Parts: sequence; C-alpha cells; structure tokens
Amino acid sequence: MGLFKRKNSPYYFMKFQLNGRRIYESTKTKNKKFAEEIFLNRRNEIINGITPVSKKEIVQKYSFNELSVKYLEYTDGRLKSHGRLKYFIKTLNDYFSEKIITKFSVLDIENMQSDIMKKGYSISYANRLTAILKRTFTKAADWELVDDNILKTIRKAKLLKGETYRLRYLADDEIDMLISNCDSYLKPVVITALNTGMRKSEILQLTWDRVDLKNRIILLDKTKNGDRREIPMNDTLLDMLFGIIRRIDVPYVFYNPETLKPYDNFKRSFGTALRKSHITDFHFHDLRHTFASRLIMKGVDLTTVKELLGHKDIKMTLRYSHLSQAHVKNAVKVLDNDRCKIVAVDYEEEIEKL
Repeated sequence: MGLFKRKNSPYYFMKFQLNGRRIYESTKTKNKKFAEEIFLNRRNEIINGITPVSKKEIVQKYSFNELSVKYLEYTDGRLKSHGRLKYFIKTLNDYFSEKIITKFSVLDIENMQSDIMKKGYSISYANRLTAILKRTFTKAADWELVDDNILKTIRKAKLLKGETYRLRYLADDEIDMLISNCDSYLKPVVITALNTGMRKSEILQLTWDRVDLKNRIILLDKTKNGDRREIPMNDTLLDMLFGIIRRIDVPYVFYNPETLKPYDNFKRSFGTALRKSHITDFHFHDLRHTFASRLIMKGVDLTTVKELLGHKDIKMTLRYSHLSQAHVKNAVKVLDNDRCKIVAVDYEEEIEKL
C-alpha cells in the first residue's frame, strides 16, 4: 500500500498510479487505519467513479472491538499490566464488542456496572472495568477516533461507591512461622518481599547489576509505574543476599537452577508454606502490605512509605494509615509530658474521693 509520512507533516500521504494517472495526496489524518481506508476509497473513486467515504463516516463505523484491539496493541510493551489487561478488555467486549464508539452513553456504562453487581462480582471489579473503559476512550480521543463530546460523556460515568480495599498483613510471629516453613529457594524471595515491599515481578526479574551491596541499595529501573526507584537494604536483607551463591553466567538474583532462568511462579510452594504456618486468606502480594504496615506502625511517615513503595499518588499509601487500632491509640501518647501526667494523677485522686 502506498502510504507514507513526510518529515514536515504529521499526516499520512498516499502515492499510487492507476490507469496512467498518478495520485499523490494527503489523507489529512494522523491515524493509520483511517489513512488505509481513505486510500482504498480514493482508489475506488478513481476506478468506479464512486464518491469516497469521508473520515467522519469511517469513525462512525468504528466498533469498540476495533478500538480495544488497537488499545491492546498500544499497551503491549508499554504497560506492565498488559497481560492482566487483556482479561478485562475481554469482559468489556462481552458487553460492547459491536457497539459503535461514537454511540456510547453513560447509561451503557451504568447498565454494565449493574449487570456486574447482579452476577455477584465485587464493586472493585466493576470499578476496574469502568476505569479501563475510560482510559481506552482517552486514547481514542488522542487518536482522533472520538471527539471531546464523546470523551466528556464517558467521563460522566461515576465509579460505584462502597469499594473496600483488601488489606491483609502478617504479625511478627506469623512472619517467623512463614519464613521457617518456606522451601530453601523460596525463603530468600519472601525475605526480600518483606524487607523491600517489592512486587513479585520486580523480585523475579531482579538482576545483580541492580543490587549495590556496597552502598546497600537496590535500583529498580523497570517498575509498574515506569518510574525509577531506589530501595535501601536493611541488615536482614543484606545478610541474606551475601549468603546467596552467585553464578557468573546467570544475571538473575533468584533463578531456577535447572533452567538458569527466573522462576515463572511459585504459587504451589508458597501455598504449602502458608498451610504449614496456619496462615489463611493471604497472597504473595500481601507481603508488600506487610512491609508497609510494619513501617507505619513503627512510626515511619506516610511520605517515606510512599517513596519506598513507588506509589505515584499519596492516596494509595493512605490506606495503610489505619491498619492497626492499637497503633492509632498509641499515637496520642506522644503528647504526654510530666505536667500532663501530674494532672492526670491528681484527677484520678479526686475521682476516688467522690
């Protein structure tokens, strides 16, 4: 197909020769799919004398399924969550596959939310689908597939209220029990998660060139948010890493000795360790919650915890501020001083006299 871009123009141009006639024209669009259809319509016009289809008419025939395919192509290699995103997109296509993207309404989205709830799924699941749908249309606007009015309509759809965030973390005795019941290869992985708050994917892909034992820093370049993150090492983590036998021909810190590649998963082994430890309702990602909650309960401020976890928004970190009621009650003790204690004692004595 004779489509190309010029250095001085953002638009696609078409160049072809038909029936002795040389065509060199701008498609007047930055979108390759539009350009391809305009190109075919232009050829059709010349051959049969048919009036070409306009860009507006092409957009009005664009289905959500076509948009979702384009969106997944865009996220592949850009988003760490691309693999999980495919499953959410599949669900959205169950509702909107053939729907024309310029025909979407708030009611369409609210009907989807209602149906999700009737099927017994959680509010958070319905909200995740809604958020992904909104992000998809944001990109559609960037690609000139929808105008601002459609985007504004999509953004009017509200997330459902009442969403609860799952926060499960381990007590100190549970941590000791879990570590003692882990297989030899799993134990250093769990210790790393508990002392860094790193995500499972970050741990599995960790290489020795990212580990600075001298300066006690782990440097993460590839994170979920795409931001660079530095994680300091405590003595527990440092001692554990010094104890790992390192192979020169293997760049990974944690790897399968049979394949010399990172572990794909260790769900079964981790589940066995949990059962032996009598720990229920717990997932590997909850080790990250445990890391954060322990810091908060030991007095580390939220901003520091935010930086260590790599959160972009402090709202994500605020969920940890109320993990322990005992911690909240102990917080007011910082206001105690000798003067207050004397007053408190006198007050108690007066009460006893009554």
